[in-house]
Amino acid sequence: MLEFAGRFSDPKLLIKSFKHWSIVYKELPSTLGQCVFILNKETPTFSGVTSEQMAELPEVCKWYETKLKKLYGAKKFNYCAIMMKEHFVHFNVYPRYSQPVEVCGVKFTDEGWPKKVIDTKIEMDSKIQEKIISDLKN
Repeated sequence: MLEFAGRFSDPKLLIKSFKHWSIVYKELPSTLGQCVFILNKETPTFSGVTSEQMAELPEVCKWYETKLKKLYGAKKFNYCAIMMKEHFVHFNVYPRYSQPVEVCGVKFTDEGWPKKVIDTKIEMDSKIQEKIISDLKN
């Protein structure tokens, strides 16, 4: 379905699909549970997104925000649509945490809280990444 999305087209990273949008886990995230919201139709600019496609976006955001608040206690969410490397409509979504969060015995700290995201990549064991993906999917 997301064949055009390059590194985001790996089916193992797909968290949830909606009619117009998909949520894909971001490998090497900057914050715990970071994902990418991708428009399911290859569209190079925001001006090409239809009203119907945009109307679904709040539902996608609500699902994701509810999931991350419940799983890890996320306090805020930053949505960023820079689209410099990938030339299709998508948002990087950064859940933000006021306190460290522990997953599989490893503490994750949002070093930028309460300011902007610090764009460092969190290296993690593949088992932890699989656990996070599983938690997000279920």
